[in-house]
Amino acid sequence: MGADSQTKTILCAKTPELIETAEMADRKPEQSQTDPQSRAPAADTLVAELSQSDSTLSGAQFEKALQTCSNAVHEAEVDRKLKEIGSATPILPSEIGTDFNFKREIVWKNVIGFLLLHICGWVGLHLAFWRYCDYRTTLYTMWLMYASGQGVTMGAHRLWSHRAFKAKLWLRIILLWMHTLAGQNCLYVWVRDHRQHHKFSDTDADPHNANRGFFFSHIGWLLSRKHPKVIEYGKKIDMSDLEADPLIMFQKNHYKLLYTIFALFGPTAIPVYFWGENPWYALFVAFFFRTVLSLNGTWSVNSAAHMFGTRPYDKTMWPVENMFVSFVAVGEGWHNYHHAFPWDYRASEYGTPLNLTGTLIDLLAKFGAVYDRKTATPNMVSNEDEDRWNGIVMIRFVPQVKNRVMRTGDKSHHTYGTDEGRSAFTTLWNIWKHPSNPTYNSIHTPKPKILQSDGYALIPDELKQSERDEEILSKENEELMRRQQEEENRTTEANQIYNKLSKYIKEQQQSVPESVDELLLQQSNNNVEKTAAGHPGKAALNVVDCNDNALVKRKVTTDASSHH
Repeated sequence: MGADSQTKTILCAKTPELIETAEMADRKPEQSQTDPQSRAPAADTLVAELSQSDSTLSGAQFEKALQTCSNAVHEAEVDRKLKEIGSATPILPSEIGTDFNFKREIVWKNVIGFLLLHICGWVGLHLAFWRYCDYRTTLYTMWLMYASGQGVTMGAHRLWSHRAFKAKLWLRIILLWMHTLAGQNCLYVWVRDHRQHHKFSDTDADPHNANRGFFFSHIGWLLSRKHPKVIEYGKKIDMSDLEADPLIMFQKNHYKLLYTIFALFGPTAIPVYFWGENPWYALFVAFFFRTVLSLNGTWSVNSAAHMFGTRPYDKTMWPVENMFVSFVAVGEGWHNYHHAFPWDYRASEYGTPLNLTGTLIDLLAKFGAVYDRKTATPNMVSNEDEDRWNGIVMIRFVPQVKNRVMRTGDKSHHTYGTDEGRSAFTTLWNIWKHPSNPTYNSIHTPKPKILQSDGYALIPDELKQSERDEEILSKENEELMRRQQEEENRTTEANQIYNKLSKYIKEQQQSVPESVDELLLQQSNNNVEKTAAGHPGKAALNVVDCNDNALVKRKVTTDASSHH
């Protein structure tokens, strides 16, 4: 693996041991200087391991560098020296993280090209909004945008990237044409980049690593040179299924010509030919405006759907549930679920809410154009319930969704979450507290982490044995169910006690005043009888001294008057 010349934030797997060795030497500087043999044996082992594996330093050079660290007096100096070592010691192949000090090289021709494209798209928006062009051109452009969007979401994404379902030949040809219409590079490259994005999500091996910020994950990754790890790990993505498809390889080999015909010339010529649209208006609205809007809709899945939202399925991942992006990208914004279960054709737990792509797939399945749809099971499914999943291939009859939510979720799930987890979000200026708000965001964010070289699973077969074994998952589900039942029982018992206590207090509050009134009234009558014989005028006053209750006062006063 080639070395990276930039300073590493994540040095290597041995960095903690190096720091410990350096701190030990720092605590005993005199001994380390006077007796070189007294240095911990672990340091010699580290030298041998790193010099034989990925270190670009020779054994002697690394020994000298480590000795420099050991002689450092201050902790800051130790840290600085270790970073210098790390700059020549690349991340091991089995560890893929994010190097925040990596300096990207800007590709200026791409910057200028995308800038001009967005300017032309803005002009097209102006022409459509202010009705300079024919209204039919605007409606036609909206239809083209939806069609090209389905070529990306249904075709490139769910069908070819994740193999979440199968489609008849005629539908595959239409989806391939729609993807060409979108103008987002050839299908082969699109799928390779997306599979790599899932496999090594939000690391340096991810083409649009969200750890590098919103702008980079949105469009910046297209304006700069690829990170060396993107190139390295991109070669490891299995593309044999696409390479065996002659239609996809034909599009790949003739993409520029097909793009010119189906994405540029065709959409522009139809308004001009059929309803006499101005050729320039047709170009700027049906091509530039459509292309810019559809591109930014797709890019928002890489940027906003990795930053603004909640993580009810896996809080360790950056992807989030974003309702706004789901609306913009016809169902691709339920991204935390999608990264947790990438093989699910719905790309969301329920499939249909703000998910036009999932709805269309279900509709096509009724006509037989789509079949073998794959999905994750939300709960334990019995044989009696299999009819509910007619036409859908169940991965396992175990509650994958529930297990994942309860194991790794951020407790914001609507069913298996908690009130505290559901309220752990923030919005801009603390207003419009609804998931449709683009700024709706969890207060909890994951930390950048290191992935093993095999990355995340793209298909169920790539899951770890502990996640694939039905017996293990069944036992885990039983344990989760037991814990949930215990929690529900405790809650139910507490509620019962609270209700009984509330009822008892309420009864006491209703009975006590009556008893007190009767007792006071009886006592007052006795006092009045005694007082009325000798001092009848003071009868009412004595009662007021005993109790200032208005009702008792009026009653006793009446009795005193009668005695008088």
